[in-house]
Amino acid sequence: MDAFAQALNEMLTTAYRSICKVEEQMLRKLSNNDLSMSEMHMLESIGRNGNEGAMVTEIAQNLEITPPSATAMIKRLEKKGYITKDRSSEDGRRVRVQLTRKGFRAEIAHRYFHRKMVCAIADGMTVEEREAMYSGLQKLNAYIRRQLEACAAGKEVKP
Repeated sequence: MDAFAQALNEMLTTAYRSICKVEEQMLRKLSNNDLSMSEMHMLESIGRNGNEGAMVTEIAQNLEITPPSATAMIKRLEKKGYITKDRSSEDGRRVRVQLTRKGFRAEIAHRYFHRKMVCAIADGMTVEEREAMYSGLQKLNAYIRRQLEACAAGKEVKP
């Protein structure tokens, strides 16, 4: 690796770890150690539809997990009081999941954390810096998506 690649690797690794640590600390305070990051991301997924909530299959697809995994997490969150679930009146096999007041509070606080982080990063950046950062992150996301698709297909992972 050249010097830029080494520095970039270090920066990405450090940023990822730091974001995870700060997010975990925020979550601990918010939920009194009651929520995992995976559960918080599920609340975020459910909250995207506002008061309408979401179907279990939609949640699983959004989080890229299996429906049985989503169902297990939904049961835990329901026991903790963050969500409610109701069977569809049109199709009894379908289950709609909605946030409770407690779930909405957690989801809003999590969204606020992300908004604060993004604003702090973007504050003071020039238009060119914002465009360069956005372009770089798009390339990072595209690379990671290709790697995930290759792994899922059982193919060799290529750089």
